[in-house]
Amino acid sequence: MKAKIKFTSNKERRLWTWAAAVLIAIYATLFFGGQLIDFMVRQRVLEQSIFYLFLLLMLTFIISGLTNLSRHLGFWVYVGVGVVYTMTLLRMDLSIAERSHIIEYGLLALLIYEALVERRRNGSNVQFPKILAVLIAGSIGVVDECIQYFIPYRVFDLVDIGFNFLASVLGVFVSFVVSRLYLLYKQ
Repeated sequence: MKAKIKFTSNKERRLWTWAAAVLIAIYATLFFGGQLIDFMVRQRVLEQSIFYLFLLLMLTFIISGLTNLSRHLGFWVYVGVGVVYTMTLLRMDLSIAERSHIIEYGLLALLIYEALVERRRNGSNVQFPKILAVLIAGSIGVVDECIQYFIPYRVFDLVDIGFNFLASVLGVFVSFVVSRLYLLYKQ
């Protein structure tokens, strides 16, 4: 018997589709990620790639904000969040790999959280969407690290698991804070 996934809205379906695309991209790097990073370092494009991935994350934040907030407030709040996020990443004494974890899992958690909130908004019984989104995205990171244990050129790292959960918290936190600011603005 084939199970059919029932979405509560087109927006929820799009959010889950984007989350699945991010998940596939994360797992796709398991097998060629090491070689790709080595190639990008040799070609001196790694820093630029991280920058463009970061811009993609910020674009996601802004688009999410514009769909949930009034145009002007949403834009400036997300710009402010983007600046704080950028400064945090730049000031962290992390390798490129750890920074990429923060971008990947932050985006994944944000998309999962927004999909859960949309599902809840449409009448489904979704309890604790913030915690659930962090647990789902963080658990995906745990599975990612466990798979790396069995791949010869990859390394299982508990610190990476911590960064995956931290990134998940940051992604959900950004979305939650912006929605709260909007509620304050409306009052």
